[in-house]
Amino acid sequence: MTVRNPGAKHSLGVGILARCRVTFDGSLGYFGCGLIDGPEIQINGRVGWSACENMMSGVVVVASNAGSLTGAALRGGDLVVKGKVGARTGIDQKGGSIIVLGDAGAMTAFMMQRGRQVICGNVGPGLGDSMYDGTLYVGGKVRSLGIDCVPGEWTDADTEFVERKFRIYGLGAPPEFQKFVCGKKLYNYDNLEPSERKLVL
Repeated sequence: MTVRNPGAKHSLGVGILARCRVTFDGSLGYFGCGLIDGPEIQINGRVGWSACENMMSGVVVVASNAGSLTGAALRGGDLVVKGKVGARTGIDQKGGSIIVLGDAGAMTAFMMQRGRQVICGNVGPGLGDSMYDGTLYVGGKVRSLGIDCVPGEWTDADTEFVERKFRIYGLGAPPEFQKFVCGKKLYNYDNLEPSERKLVL
């Protein structure tokens, strides 16, 4: 199905729970394609805040830029943004993959719990702040790392994952990435004494 002239309206493509193919021939507003489970969606334009929030499975490809909170609480599937994304992309991400060909804003992957993010461009301050698990790949410069986000060791599995995703979506040759993971110092944060909390923070 093709939706022509969506007019950047809010909450389009939400709650689709079947395997199907949908093309939006234009831009979407806030909360586009949230709560989906199964569809393959192509957006030939931009999207506003909170695109693909709580996405369970399927594929969403955005041809241009996306706003803040892109892929919030993403649980599964692949979200591909061929432009830039705003702040807090993948906040509270619980699974799936977010692939961004451009830059990402501040606090990307804030409180990330699981899944992967591939950012080909630069990333703003606070990358991976308070992340609990998951893996981040950054091709550009990182303004600063958030609390408990640390460099990770690159493995053959990382190479296989990145090359496979770039091949599937026809994204060309991947750049050289840095890998970041959780340092696991905040796992038992609530059990720390006040003096120990100051050392961690």
